[in-house]
Amino acid sequence: MNSILESARLVREDGNRRLFDFGKASFCRIQLANTGKGGNIKFAVGECIKENWIDDAPGGNRRYYAAELTIPAGCGTFEVEFPPHVAPNSWARKCPSPAAPFEVMPLRYVEITGDLDLSVNRHSYYGGFNDEAGCFESSSDALNELWDFCKYSIKATNCFECYVDGDRERLPYEADAYVNKLSHFCMDTEYSKGKNTISRLLESPTWPIEYRLLMPIVVWNYLLYSGDTSCLEAWKAPLTDGLFLDRLDENSLLPEHFDYICNHELVRTIVDWPVVERDNCEFAEKPMTITNSYLYAALLAMENLYGGGKYRELAAKVKASLHRLLKKDGVFVDNTDSTHSAIQTLTHPIVWGVADKAECAKMMPLVESKGLPCSVYGAQFVLEACYMSGYADHALKLLTRRGERSWLGMIDQGSTISMEAWSNALKPNQDWNHAWGAAPGNVIPRWLCGIRPTAPGFKEFIVAPQPADLEFFRFVHPTGHGKITVEYHKDSGTKVTFPNGKSDTFANGSRTYTIDGAILA
Repeated sequence: MNSILESARLVREDGNRRLFDFGKASFCRIQLANTGKGGNIKFAVGECIKENWIDDAPGGNRRYYAAELTIPAGCGTFEVEFPPHVAPNSWARKCPSPAAPFEVMPLRYVEITGDLDLSVNRHSYYGGFNDEAGCFESSSDALNELWDFCKYSIKATNCFECYVDGDRERLPYEADAYVNKLSHFCMDTEYSKGKNTISRLLESPTWPIEYRLLMPIVVWNYLLYSGDTSCLEAWKAPLTDGLFLDRLDENSLLPEHFDYICNHELVRTIVDWPVVERDNCEFAEKPMTITNSYLYAALLAMENLYGGGKYRELAAKVKASLHRLLKKDGVFVDNTDSTHSAIQTLTHPIVWGVADKAECAKMMPLVESKGLPCSVYGAQFVLEACYMSGYADHALKLLTRRGERSWLGMIDQGSTISMEAWSNALKPNQDWNHAWGAAPGNVIPRWLCGIRPTAPGFKEFIVAPQPADLEFFRFVHPTGHGKITVEYHKDSGTKVTFPNGKSDTFANGSRTYTIDGAILA
């Protein structure tokens, strides 16, 4: 794993106490350069600021480390050694440090107390991320700021061998992989990390039922972007196991949980995480809308991957049972005995294709009225539901707002990488480097700009922009064939430029193309 050497800027000085700022956090090692006398210093690093200095008690899994160091005299560099990372679940197989055998920490600030004249550098690990591949700009300063934040979030967390859930555990989770992979593939054509993550998760799955059911969808999207079929046969058996078909009831539905242990945990429905972000969803030891909406989508993805018709037939049965048993007055409810509809219960049938147009029309005003009473992961599906249902104006408002429960609010709290939760108060043990909080990194290109592959390897794709009240946007989307550029102007419509230089323009609506520019629909 290669690193990039970056220099810190001195931003505050009080006597012999100095604060250095790299501008953004990264997973890194710290290097001190000395050109003068040697001696002792007090050294500290961290992610968070409090009263203009590094917060030495940030709480949760926000990082702080301090040590007394002896710096040798003369010209040379001193590499700071960090203590080993300790995950809370010691039984799990975490991803090693990208600087192994040396440790890294996610850091932005360095504080030095002492009378030595030192410069401060860091070795940052970004996993070979191509900054120039995927690019976005628009007429909205807030949207541009959001894109830059999410793009850096994907870059900064891309340093491990798999997509991980953040610094606390350094483990791949299926839900994290869904958001991370889609965002990464919209920004770069480096697909190997997505492939590694799929293989790792199929070998070591996690406990939520919905996460297991996400994997066929994750694999199908991997195929759409990369075109790589080399592991499909090897992945088929574990993907099939993760459907839990032997647990279906007489209506072809899965219950909320069943007697099955995975990685020391009972396999069960998660809805959302942390628990406070579930919008009061009502659990029951019976079928739930959320679980079985994932099941429906997983079966369709398996049909796309392996064909044969049997997955499509079973998906039709699941959908029919969802409509028959899990709706009240045309609105999907949490479980078969419930009259309540959490936001996750409303959005997942829309996103996964269970709800028809009439149901979407009835549920979306409820979704709009709720705002974002869900986690940063759940927000991915709220945004997708909005764009799939013609609520682009509401989606843009959610994307660009500030304050509580907003991505720009994460920036205002001091983070430069998407957070595990909307705030420390909502998840006290959270870390500040969770790519599952970077949903706009794929929602902006896939839904606002409307660029989505429709055939494996991006050989065919749709352009269906939903700009709301934007005056202008431009997105450069990387593919294995070259870059696709989509440029929208309110007065002149949408222009699509293909890798071969050919272009097409349309005033409104959408079009489907082959990669060389042929119009399919």
